[in-house]
Amino acid sequence: MMEENKKHILIGSSVIVFFFICLGAIAASAYLPGFSGELGRMLLAWITSPFLMESALFFLALTLLFAVNAWRRNKEGNDYVQLDEKGQSPRKK
Repeated sequence: MMEENKKHILIGSSVIVFFFICLGAIAASAYLPGFSGELGRMLLAWITSPFLMESALFFLALTLLFAVNAWRRNKEGNDYVQLDEKGQSPRKK
Protein backbone atom coordinates (compact mmCIF):
# COMPACT_ATOMS: atom_id res chain seq x y z
CA MET A 1 0.00 0.00 0.00
CA MET A 2 2.75 2.43 0.95
CA GLU A 3 4.73 1.67 -2.21
CA GLU A 4 1.67 2.46 -4.34
CA ASN A 5 1.26 5.83 -2.59
CA LYS A 6 4.91 6.66 -3.23
CA LYS A 7 4.46 5.69 -6.88
CA HIS A 8 1.42 7.99 -7.21
CA ILE A 9 3.27 10.87 -5.54
CA LEU A 10 6.27 10.35 -7.82
CA ILE A 11 4.09 10.32 -10.96
CA GLY A 12 2.16 13.43 -9.89
CA SER A 13 5.31 15.30 -8.93
CA SER A 14 7.01 14.42 -12.21
CA VAL A 15 4.02 15.71 -14.20
CA ILE A 16 4.12 19.00 -12.29
CA VAL A 17 7.90 19.32 -12.72
CA PHE A 18 7.60 18.58 -16.46
CA PHE A 19 4.90 21.24 -16.79
CA PHE A 20 7.05 23.89 -15.12
CA ILE A 21 10.13 22.90 -17.12
CA CYS A 22 8.10 23.43 -20.30
CA LEU A 23 6.93 26.84 -19.03
CA GLY A 24 10.52 27.75 -18.17
CA ALA A 25 11.73 26.68 -21.62
CA ILE A 26 9.07 28.86 -23.26
CA ALA A 27 10.01 31.82 -21.04
CA ALA A 28 13.73 31.30 -21.79
CA SER A 29 13.05 31.08 -25.53
CA ALA A 30 11.66 34.64 -25.40
CA TYR A 31 15.27 35.86 -25.00
CA LEU A 32 16.57 34.10 -28.13
CA PRO A 33 17.42 36.25 -31.14
CA GLY A 34 15.49 36.27 -34.40
CA PHE A 35 12.37 34.30 -35.25
CA SER A 36 12.72 31.85 -32.36
CA GLY A 37 12.73 34.76 -29.89
CA GLU A 38 9.66 36.27 -31.51
CA LEU A 39 7.92 32.89 -31.37
CA GLY A 40 8.91 32.52 -27.71
CA ARG A 41 7.57 35.98 -26.87
CA MET A 42 4.35 35.26 -28.73
CA LEU A 43 3.86 31.95 -26.89
CA LEU A 44 4.67 33.62 -23.58
CA ALA A 45 2.09 36.33 -24.29
CA TRP A 46 -0.52 33.69 -25.14
CA ILE A 47 0.24 31.62 -22.06
CA THR A 48 0.12 34.56 -19.66
CA SER A 49 -2.97 36.33 -21.02
CA PRO A 50 -5.75 35.90 -18.44
CA PHE A 51 -8.50 34.38 -20.57
CA LEU A 52 -6.27 32.06 -22.59
CA MET A 53 -4.32 30.88 -19.56
CA GLU A 54 -7.44 30.03 -17.59
CA SER A 55 -9.18 28.32 -20.49
CA ALA A 56 -6.03 26.42 -21.47
CA LEU A 57 -5.58 25.16 -17.90
CA PHE A 58 -9.25 24.17 -17.80
CA PHE A 59 -8.98 22.13 -21.00
CA LEU A 60 -5.64 20.64 -19.90
CA ALA A 61 -7.16 19.57 -16.57
CA LEU A 62 -10.25 18.17 -18.30
CA THR A 63 -8.09 16.22 -20.74
CA LEU A 64 -5.96 14.84 -17.91
CA LEU A 65 -9.10 13.89 -15.98
CA PHE A 66 -10.49 11.95 -18.94
CA ALA A 67 -7.10 10.32 -19.61
CA VAL A 68 -6.69 9.17 -16.00
CA ASN A 69 -10.27 7.88 -15.92
CA ALA A 70 -9.79 5.95 -19.18
CA TRP A 71 -6.53 4.50 -17.89
CA ARG A 72 -8.22 3.47 -14.61
CA ARG A 73 -11.11 1.82 -16.45
CA ASN A 74 -8.72 -0.11 -18.69
CA LYS A 75 -6.77 -1.23 -15.63
CA GLU A 76 -9.69 -2.09 -13.33
CA GLY A 77 -12.42 -2.85 -15.86
CA ASN A 78 -15.68 -0.98 -16.14
CA ASP A 79 -17.77 -0.38 -13.03
CA TYR A 80 -21.19 -1.25 -14.36
CA VAL A 81 -23.55 -3.22 -12.12
CA GLN A 82 -26.00 -5.78 -13.48
CA LEU A 83 -29.41 -5.83 -11.88
CA ASP A 84 -32.07 -8.49 -12.15
CA GLU A 85 -35.77 -7.82 -12.76
CA LYS A 86 -36.39 -6.82 -9.13
CA GLY A 87 -33.52 -4.34 -9.07
CA GLN A 88 -31.29 -6.57 -6.98
CA SER A 89 -27.64 -7.19 -7.81
CA PRO A 90 -27.14 -10.93 -8.59
CA ARG A 91 -24.58 -12.67 -6.41
CA LYS A 92 -21.61 -14.28 -8.06
CA LYS A 93 -21.27 -17.92 -7.11
